[in-house]
Amino acid sequence: MIPDLFSIGRFTLHSFGLMVALGLIVSGYFLSRDLASRGRDPVLAWELTVAAGVGGFIGARVDYMIQNGGGSLFSSTGLVWYGGVIGGALGIWLVSAWRKIPMGIVANTMAPVLALGYAIGRIGCQLSGDGDYGSASSLPWAMSYPEGEVPTTELVHPTPIYETTAMLVVFYALWRLRGRFDGPWQLFGVWCLLAGVERFLIEFIRRNDAVAAGLTTAQLVSVGLVVVGGVLLWTRSNRRRRIATT
Repeated sequence: MIPDLFSIGRFTLHSFGLMVALGLIVSGYFLSRDLASRGRDPVLAWELTVAAGVGGFIGARVDYMIQNGGGSLFSSTGLVWYGGVIGGALGIWLVSAWRKIPMGIVANTMAPVLALGYAIGRIGCQLSGDGDYGSASSLPWAMSYPEGEVPTTELVHPTPIYETTAMLVVFYALWRLRGRFDGPWQLFGVWCLLAGVERFLIEFIRRNDAVAAGLTTAQLVSVGLVVVGGVLLWTRSNRRRRIATT
């Protein structure tokens, strides 16, 4: 594990922070390509990326602080993914409202890069050993995190690697589906389905406690994401059928 890459005086470059920054930059690049192909200003990509990054970080930290009874807003550890989704969504909505672009269109363009940014961010979790690893495992690829920010010498599931792999596949699928699911909110609905299923399943080998019906908080939120995704796809599909019939 490499939680800290190097230090210069009082400044320390953390591996997690570096991967988050890299995730935003790479996501912004692909988002600018997508917007350009739609005839939109590519500069909008970086406005959306910054808004999603800032909003997501604040949302993730605030959620963590609420659940754990305080802490520093600017700490690099202690981030809750669903708080990040809400905060990032709020930031994106503010930019879309300012730019006067329908949110349904913006949501579609953001869907692939949400998966990509998440995948790269999980590399940071793996490098820093921040406690996002899974439960004990005897599989050949199980590993320990003795020098992580949340150390363990027990062999566990390297769930950040699982999630990075899964979300890179999701990114590839969403990127290829851009032309087929181009109605407002459609591609975003597909992201909701895939992201919700991925997180729901990975929670079975994470170390989070169940809160209701034997499910963790993240799983309950994932169920909500799947429902939202299904509703978005169903309503858009029905609307297209009505238009075609008319």
